[in-house]
Amino acid sequence: MKKEFRIPFFLMMRSLRRGNKWTLALIIFLIAIAFINLVFVASLFNGVIKNANQQIIDAFTGNIYATPLPGDDFIPNADQTLKKIRKTDGVTAASAETILPASLEFNSIKRTWPILAINPDDEKKVLNIADKFSSGSYLDKNDTDQIIIGRQIAGGVGVEMDAFSFKNAKVGDKITLNYGNADYEFTIKGIFYTKFIDTDQKAFITDEALKKINPNYSDQATSIVIKTAETGNESETIKKLESDGVEAKFIDWEDAAGVMASVTESFLSINVLMTSVALLIAAVTIFIVIYIDISSRRQQIGILRAIGIRPYLITANYVLLSAVYSVAGVLLGSGLFFGILVPYFNAHPFVLPIADATLVVNYADFIIRMESIIWVAILTSLIPAFLITRIKILDALRGK
Repeated sequence: MKKEFRIPFFLMMRSLRRGNKWTLALIIFLIAIAFINLVFVASLFNGVIKNANQQIIDAFTGNIYATPLPGDDFIPNADQTLKKIRKTDGVTAASAETILPASLEFNSIKRTWPILAINPDDEKKVLNIADKFSSGSYLDKNDTDQIIIGRQIAGGVGVEMDAFSFKNAKVGDKITLNYGNADYEFTIKGIFYTKFIDTDQKAFITDEALKKINPNYSDQATSIVIKTAETGNESETIKKLESDGVEAKFIDWEDAAGVMASVTESFLSINVLMTSVALLIAAVTIFIVIYIDISSRRQQIGILRAIGIRPYLITANYVLLSAVYSVAGVLLGSGLFFGILVPYFNAHPFVLPIADATLVVNYADFIIRMESIIWVAILTSLIPAFLITRIKILDALRGK
């Protein structure tokens, strides 16, 4: 009985040694491509989601976003509030922002965008806008007649929201800020491009400029962006802020993300769908490859059966062959994926309106997909192997 179970292994080794090496290489290569297709889609969506989430933190809300308490329009005593926040364990930086109820006008085009007054030195410790300029430069603390605007406001060739923009405003151009019944002239000091569309529709002036426009805004803010030492532990930091008596409503970046949360959820749903499709394609590919391989050995199978080899041993032989093919294909696919695709797309990411998408590998998920391909290969090989062993011996010997 033990000798009988050695037969499938003997037949497998014989097939590998005596089979056509080009056919073997092609089978392994096709399985490798099927596996790459399966992991590439998942890694791409992981990259989109991870980088989009990071964009929210780095360019929009920080890790924690503080707003006025219900019923209030402003966070009072902004300077004292900031000191309390910065002393809280887990907080590394914080910056107050004040939204102006104002509009901007340029070349007879008048639009309303979020216009925020900030302390530039504080803001760049929390958000990365200071590092994202396509032209010009960031604000200095004492700038009172300078403004920086996002790419979506400036407009130009290739700008997603150009229809609602200033139609190619440049650094050095004059912009009129309409506030109440008064107009204030500002010079565009810089145009930033974070690749996060909500941020790129904002404009920033300094706190010093706001004091000249309306001194009543002094020492109050409409929001505070907070950076924490660790992403993912925001809820604990919020509890500490609340226990320290900070008078504000705190929201972590996931809740503050708004529509972007829906976008990432959509990507997760698409990822599941695309994974199912990729797995189906892999199953069909492997089935066709194994079916053709088995069909080409019809006469050999007939001879084996004629000399008394039982059908289930022949089936086991092809299951073992499929396991070898799939393991070799997965190893080759992994080598190509990590050796070529991941480095390439890290150097040349997909440019999307919400973030630059690289390939981000979830290794637990990667192992599951490796196992999936191997099991798909084994299970799909059972079908043609079962069918071929059901053919009459004489028909198999004749190659029918």
